[in-house]
Amino acid sequence: MAQNFKLGVVQFMAFPNSDQNPEALLASLKAIALDADFSLVEVTRMPDQETLTKVRSLLESAHLDCGFAATPVILRQGLNPSATDETVRKSAVDELRRCVDEAIALSAKTLTLMSGPFGGDEAGELRAFIKTLDEICAYAADRSSSEPLLILVEPFDRNVDKKALVGPSSLAGELASEMMSRHGNFGLLIDLSHLPLLGETVDECLISLPSESVRHVHIGNCVTAPDDPLYGDQHPPFGYPRSENGVEQVRIFLSALHYSGYFSRPSPYGLPTVSFEVKPLPDQDPLIVLANAKRVLRASLAS
Repeated sequence: MAQNFKLGVVQFMAFPNSDQNPEALLASLKAIALDADFSLVEVTRMPDQETLTKVRSLLESAHLDCGFAATPVILRQGLNPSATDETVRKSAVDELRRCVDEAIALSAKTLTLMSGPFGGDEAGELRAFIKTLDEICAYAADRSSSEPLLILVEPFDRNVDKKALVGPSSLAGELASEMMSRHGNFGLLIDLSHLPLLGETVDECLISLPSESVRHVHIGNCVTAPDDPLYGDQHPPFGYPRSENGVEQVRIFLSALHYSGYFSRPSPYGLPTVSFEVKPLPDQDPLIVLANAKRVLRASLAS
């Protein structure tokens, strides 16, 4: 399968502990911008307004598309967008509105978020999450001056690490069907590294989802052995011992996406998008780990 997509990278995962350090953030974005293989970078909340202005200028100079990830904001602040307690849910909505404003200020075309943790009341929590998404999708459409910011929900594991409401692909599919009937600026982000943690194959995942709902994907790795120090949703580099994903798994993922119609689907970025979400080990150079990921991708496309 030929490459017919824009390749991206999740900045805050590839360069750990850099996103709230203005100097480190700008240095990492410069390194990404200098690599012409990358056409998209996913960032999270900026440390301050001055840095936001510099990042926007750098992205514009590099002709580099941008996506905004609200998930780190949710996790770091302990927010719960699917809380059945209205006070807790509204606090998450207020913060997510600020994320929408920042995404638009950065000229991002997508904003990704996650549900809160699964608390045992799946039906009630799903209703609460739909209420949150109604508010955020409408707010994004109202604040956008041209094409509305696309709001993406990323499913995470239910029982291993993040223990999120969304969650299993069957529930993600139910959510997507409901939200797509209400809003044109809603979609899902599917991460290859989360599927082993959910105990799902690629085919089991995609067959559970409305065909038009997948709007962005991440390629990453994980470890499912509980006795490993990187057990869970840690996104280790490809080739890490006892990890789940490599060339063959990436090939299967991309092939299944191809047959699902993903690579012929409209995208706010023009072409469909595929981003690496990989994290270097403490003694590894982030740029070498990204080169590793590109070699895995190339091998999977050639096989």
